[in-house]
Amino acid sequence: PIVLYPEVIMAKANFDLQAETVQEVVKASGAKTKREALVIAMESYLKRKQVEELIRSYGKISLKWTQKSLEKLRG
Repeated sequence: PIVLYPEVIMAKANFDLQAETVQEVVKASGAKTKREALVIAMESYLKRKQVEELIRSYGKISLKWTQKSLEKLRG
């Protein structure tokens, strides 16, 4: 599974990115900086992958919950 660790600080890295694409990401994300836009884009990508993984697992996990057991969990 994909896990996000927002508390982990990564070292600086240099990448050659297409300026036009980066500007589109900045605009689409509403970010104030290129860095913020790239972080938003990466987090969005990982969340989308998590959703895809959940969709692939649909019907493969046996859940034995009943209405009564759910009510009990909710208190």
